[in-house]
Amino acid sequence: MRKLTLLAVAICLTAFSFAQNQGQWSFGAGGDFTAPGAGDDNFNANVGYFAIDGLMLSFSFNMTMDYESQVHAVDADGNHLLAEDGTHIMGTVTTEGGFEWGAAMRYYAVDNMFVEAEMSTGTGEDPDLYFAGGVSLPLGFEDRLWFEPMLKLTMPGEEYGEASQNTLGLAWAFRYTF
Repeated sequence: MRKLTLLAVAICLTAFSFAQNQGQWSFGAGGDFTAPGAGDDNFNANVGYFAIDGLMLSFSFNMTMDYESQVHAVDADGNHLLAEDGTHIMGTVTTEGGFEWGAAMRYYAVDNMFVEAEMSTGTGEDPDLYFAGGVSLPLGFEDRLWFEPMLKLTMPGEEYGEASQNTLGLAWAFRYTF
């Protein structure tokens, strides 16, 4: 009976000690330091809502635009092709843009420390997944602006190649709650 009472007290203390209150909205943006091709592809924004104290549900999105790039024309052996006047023959390659979206859940277990999981669409057959753990550090604006360093395990949905490799590394985000 003492163990049940201790468990009930522990649950009550954790349920009322969160700094993240039900009904708050938040906007976050961040990136990943270590995933392949880190940069624009790994920078995303999300909108979250604290459904209950300490539990945030969020929706993320990432949109890329079509673009064209110039490439040197090469023969079967990889040699650059030259025009009659000696200039390099150039070609144009069009890269298609895309739109990815995802849904995530974050749980603040102790004060500002959280665990998070997200499933999102990607370019592969399967959904992209990630799991992260980190801390929300208040920076200003009456503690509404947070910096969030985290350790993140990324599992892409790609089947083959460099983009299919799981990564474990550091990630970051800024979040504003209102």
